[in-house]
Amino acid sequence: MTFSINPGKRTELPEEESLKMKTLFPLAVLLFVAAAGLSAAPGLSWSTSLDTIASVGETRYVMEEPAAGVSSELIFPLNTLMAGATLRGESSEGRLGWAFEASVAMNLLAPLEKMEDWDWWMFPGTPKVPFSYTESDASMFWLTASASWQPVLAAGGWGELSAVVGYRFQYLHQDINGYNGWIYDDLSPVDGQPELYSQSGSGLVLTYWIMYNMPTAGLAVSLFPAAGISVRAEAGLAIPYVSDEDDHVLRSKLSTASGLGFGGYAGLLARYRWGYPESRIRPYLELAGTVFTAKANTRQTQTYYAGATEELPGTSHSGIDHQISIRQFGVILTVGLEF
Repeated sequence: MTFSINPGKRTELPEEESLKMKTLFPLAVLLFVAAAGLSAAPGLSWSTSLDTIASVGETRYVMEEPAAGVSSELIFPLNTLMAGATLRGESSEGRLGWAFEASVAMNLLAPLEKMEDWDWWMFPGTPKVPFSYTESDASMFWLTASASWQPVLAAGGWGELSAVVGYRFQYLHQDINGYNGWIYDDLSPVDGQPELYSQSGSGLVLTYWIMYNMPTAGLAVSLFPAAGISVRAEAGLAIPYVSDEDDHVLRSKLSTASGLGFGGYAGLLARYRWGYPESRIRPYLELAGTVFTAKANTRQTQTYYAGATEELPGTSHSGIDHQISIRQFGVILTVGLEF
């Protein structure tokens, strides 16, 4: 059995979210220009790098309507290759010193895996029963940015212990095209039992965007085992404010949600520097691994628009349980300069 798709309506970002996106890049440019101007200040040293990031993971949401007896889970893949840049400044002024770091990255490729869409029936007192599954191709725009201040708490011949107070931003937009899968449906109601059918379609199925704004706080330990070699481990907590929007073009239904969540991050990196310590410019190579996870329990609002057949256009339902989560792993290869 094949279902067809109504191309429907594609929504744009709300005006205030579009404004945030338009101002992010100019702010980043101003930050880098200001840092470059400070590089000549006494007691300050800088490093700048180009980063290549192999990302694995996904962001997903689970929507549950116990009254309707239905649950849905949409999984948006984050398996891709990204490129970015990092700027780090360190000051030896004061008793222990401090550091500041800012970075930005964006994807180079579309997701390397399919987007998945699961639906279940919910019955009181029993596990959920899957009745529909599809997978689809996705195109993607993914932007990440972060900044942190890192005052040194303790230092010695062994290395440094620093606090890390920062802010992280992530914006992800995916267009979901076509679908293939299966569904249980009772199209021949003879025995009252659903039958298994295939389902497929082409064209734009839905658009989805999600935005994370996250203050973070953690600790970092830097070790210097040999000349030119440093190892750094970092871990901390994040309090994300999450907003997302699912424009389900196939059903002419717009779903939005926002709310606070809780998460954590960790990273481990090793850096090798060439040249003498007194050299004005020293190239370096860095390899790092990172992990980030977060979850937010929110309430979703669903609104049907022109073309809807399930409900009258303009019908809206709110207070729907909506659980957003992200798991993200990265391997980062960095080439940079210290000056």
